[in-house]
Amino acid sequence: MNHCHTGGSVMHIEQLRYLVEIARTGSISAAALNLHVSQSAISKSLLRLEHHLCLPLFNRLQTGVAPTETGKRFIEKANEILEKMQEFDELIEECSGSANNKISLACVPLFTPILSESLELLMKNNPQSQIDITEKKSKEIMQDVMHHAIHIGFMVVNPDLMSERDLKYDVLLESDMYVCVNKSTPLANRERLYPEDLLNLSLISYNCNMVDWLNFYFNDDSFQYSLVTNNLDYIKRKVSQDSVISIIPELIISNHNFLANGDIVAVPLLLNDQPFKMQVASVRLKKHTLSRIARDLLQNVKLSLRTTD
Repeated sequence: MNHCHTGGSVMHIEQLRYLVEIARTGSISAAALNLHVSQSAISKSLLRLEHHLCLPLFNRLQTGVAPTETGKRFIEKANEILEKMQEFDELIEECSGSANNKISLACVPLFTPILSESLELLMKNNPQSQIDITEKKSKEIMQDVMHHAIHIGFMVVNPDLMSERDLKYDVLLESDMYVCVNKSTPLANRERLYPEDLLNLSLISYNCNMVDWLNFYFNDDSFQYSLVTNNLDYIKRKVSQDSVISIIPELIISNHNFLANGDIVAVPLLLNDQPFKMQVASVRLKKHTLSRIARDLLQNVKLSLRTTD
């Protein structure tokens, strides 16, 4: 006898969370670990649901599970329902005066001026908000997000971020990279430069992100640098007076008048004959839904960037 359910839904919220997490991780065991339930409990819940619907929601593979076409539709709707439930909970908090107005952030220094404008607007619209923000390196920001130390990070996109399955990132801006050199050096006459051209040169790096990327590009730690600093005035002075070079995003060059006195020349940095672009992204945990105040901040940031394009 077929006991398939054809009437109204009897699904529970925890089953929706199970569905979404299994789909995200591609593994019942990983989903159970992330949700702090036993693998047996989450597996039985999924089997009961599939039996109840008489529909397979996942294909069982040797390497894990993958949603069926029907399963993808269920998972999409489950995500929508969970997001609405989060909004409903926030509405209850807001109306009862118990809304969570705290938000912890970390940001790479080059993005701080952009973020500051968005934070001012957030505090104006949310006078009760409590915001903690620190400047850190991209690697540290990733770790802080993964260890629940911050809600959102703003960092330079790197290979580690792109391969991290537990993090969700959204690229906010791109900026072409330039090699800033003294006008008297031979490099100032070049129309373009490549990473290989920079080996064995004295480099002052604006924070560690570019050094990390160059070491990744050369697949070792052979790329040498003389100094890593966030002091842009020092970088400008050293490049204009000496034969050192610095790799700087166009965003910084434009905002800090690097080329104003004519002593520094900015040469495009190319990778595979294409402009090398630095990307800055917002980063958060995939399995955590952002609070209203966090969503408002991201909306402010995106609006600010659109108005400055």
